[in-house]
Amino acid sequence: MIRRATAADCAALVALDLRCNPSAWTLAQFQAACKSSHDVVLIEQNEMGDVRGFIVWQTVLDEMELHLIATAPEYRRQGIASALLVQLFQAACEQAIYRILLEVRASNLAAQQLYAQHGFAEIARRKNYYGGTEDAVIMEKIC
Repeated sequence: MIRRATAADCAALVALDLRCNPSAWTLAQFQAACKSSHDVVLIEQNEMGDVRGFIVWQTVLDEMELHLIATAPEYRRQGIASALLVQLFQAACEQAIYRILLEVRASNLAAQQLYAQHGFAEIARRKNYYGGTEDAVIMEKIC
């Protein structure tokens, strides 16, 4: 089940992000995103209520930026990230969004492949963006 995250979900989001993201968000960042009128935070959970994945994006005018997407390691390769991306794309269509942007670590080839399968293409790189040592690949999907 996919639903909008609430403040009560933020601790679980932090815990999952710490497992998946070398640059994990803080509790305050998730709380701010859940409160913001420009941000959307969705979670995917099983029947037991376990958070298996999440997505965070921001909308500014006619663009969206995907900030975070994560799936718990034990639930990967089950279509959770794809289902979350579908929610992003549906929201983009409903809001007449022109394009969606994201940044991904150059070393994260699995994520880049997932994004490419969903219509994103590399448009640029930011040298040494992550910790001064790793490039960011900027990808775009025109809606």
